[in-house]
Amino acid sequence: MSSARLAMRGLLDTRRERFSLPQEFYGDEAFYDLDLELLFGRCWVLAGFECQVRTQGQFFVLEVGRNSLIVVRAEDGSVRAYFNTCRHRGSRICDAEAGQVKRFVCPYHNWSYKLDGTLSIAPQMHDGFERVGLNLRAVHVRTLAGTIWVCTGKEPPDFSAHVGAVLPFLEPHALGSAKVAFSTQVYINANWKVVDENSRECYHCPTGHPELLRTFKNNFSRAAPGETPAIAALWQKCEAAGIRAGVIDGADFRVSRIPFDGDILSTTMHGGYAVTRALAPLPFADVGQLRWHHYPSMFGHVYYDYAMFYRMLPAGPRRTLVTATWLVNADAEEGRDYDLNHLTQVWNATNDQDAVLSERNQQGINTDGYAPGPYNQVLERDVVKFVEWYCGSMREALRVDG
Repeated sequence: MSSARLAMRGLLDTRRERFSLPQEFYGDEAFYDLDLELLFGRCWVLAGFECQVRTQGQFFVLEVGRNSLIVVRAEDGSVRAYFNTCRHRGSRICDAEAGQVKRFVCPYHNWSYKLDGTLSIAPQMHDGFERVGLNLRAVHVRTLAGTIWVCTGKEPPDFSAHVGAVLPFLEPHALGSAKVAFSTQVYINANWKVVDENSRECYHCPTGHPELLRTFKNNFSRAAPGETPAIAALWQKCEAAGIRAGVIDGADFRVSRIPFDGDILSTTMHGGYAVTRALAPLPFADVGQLRWHHYPSMFGHVYYDYAMFYRMLPAGPRRTLVTATWLVNADAEEGRDYDLNHLTQVWNATNDQDAVLSERNQQGINTDGYAPGPYNQVLERDVVKFVEWYCGSMREALRVDG
């Protein structure tokens, strides 16, 4: 076992539970490499949305750590994913973030691949050249109610518990028929776990997110999860109409549907709808807010009028690539059915604020003054769950690998 693996295992075995992690976990390059290999190289990661590859040949490129992946709609209508690496000498194939093609052509020597990954053309190769075994290296793909997930590992973990729990919640919102109204990407100068921890609590919301708290009040005031008369009424109303409600906690995910406070209808600056055309044809508008997160890469909020998804991917020991994506009804027109600033204002402000908070957190962790501190057992309970999941996952991977 390498020295980094021994060091990580030792720290995992001796760390104090319900405390933040030792400093090495938030910036050490060898520990970051282990995160890529043992976690992101083996788990399911949110890649994007089916509406991004609605028609044959549409693709987008995804960067996960050191891996660049191509996600595409193949000739048979399925969603496929491949390493963005030519099988000739390893050149990167796609530079564009997204597009539509009939074939993938490597710009180095013009090796060409069909949408199903099959090597199609290898120009001017020698006599007796054998194509067998030179297709694009495939990546495992799953779709879930309009979302696309990928796993680069040889044997992906079971995804069925997640699908079984989340699918009934998501299906009524018809995300597969939506469209991307807006998307942003930003690099945050903080380890991915710092960014993820920040996303799992609203302890900082009263001081950090004034815009979000206009409509997010019940998230903070009701610190411990529990059924209230308002929640019970929403659940009963939704379930009677065939819309899944309630709360499901999985080992690496959580999905719930809760009401807004008072007369709030959506997450906007004034609490009204951002989009006049509903995201999906639901029997009534008062469906509350669907909150969904999955470790280690994403959380999402789905409302009656739009959805916002936030994805966090490692980009260096102290760098994280964050992508925020807003989905609306495919027939909604900007300028008629929604104003883009109105749609994105709250979450754009929140995401910008979280970037600053995460970078400040990382700056403090980097100093000699840092030592693991205690999590708030109520207001940071979701952070505790995430950190304990991470530690358990890494401990098990290190044990299995010997």
